[in-house]
This record gives sequence, structure tokens and C-alpha cells, in this order.
Amino acid sequence: SEKELIIISRVTVLLISLCSIYLASDPNSYIFSIVSYAWAGFGACFGPVVLLSLYWRRMTLKGTYAGIIVGGITVLIWKQFNWFGLYELIPGFLFSTISIILISLMDEEPSQTILDNFNKVVSLSNEK
Repeated sequence: SEKELIIISRVTVLLISLCSIYLASDPNSYIFSIVSYAWAGFGACFGPVVLLSLYWRRMTLKGTYAGIIVGGITVLIWKQFNWFGLYELIPGFLFSTISIILISLMDEEPSQTILDNFNKVVSLSNEK
């Protein structure tokens, strides 16, 4: 019945929550470091791409590819050497942003259609 399904769902959520609390409370758990590493990779690869695509009309496809690659490689290398004890997301994000800007400026400007679409979205967001 529907009432039994609700009870089973709530018990399942409770059991999963208890297991999660147990795993998270272990200071020697490897899970936190794996999740932290994964977030660093995602943040360095896609964070600058998303932010610059929203706020900078000059970004190009080649710049986007460069940012994703440089951000990912930076996180991989930084994690292995652990330079300055700095979390790998910070240099990955920084180098990714720099590479996007440099490669986009060296590339030809986006087409007029892309610039018109960007300007249209900016004007729509300014109206609100």
C-alpha cells in the first residue's frame, strides 16, 4: 500500500543517513579526500568556463578547450606534488582562467551571431 511505501522509504533514508554519518565521522576515511579531489577537478575544469561564458563575450571554443584541459592537468599535477600545501582547486582554477583568456585573445573573435546572442541575453538579464 501507499502507507507501507512511505514507511519503507523513510526507513531507507534513515539507514542511509546513519551509514553516511558513520563514514563521515571516521577521521581516517578515504572518502572525504576522494570527494575533495573530484570537486577540485570539476571546479578547475568547468568553473572558469561557466563563469567566463556568462560574463565575457570574447571567450572562444578554443579557449574553452584550453581551460578545461589546463585546469584538469593542473589539478592532477598539483595533487601529486602538493606544492605549498595548497588545495589543488585554487591553482587549477587560476591557470584555467588564464589559459582561457590567453587562448581566446589569440583566437579570432566570435562570430557576430554569437556576439548578438550574448548581447541579447545580457539585455534581457538587465531588464529584470
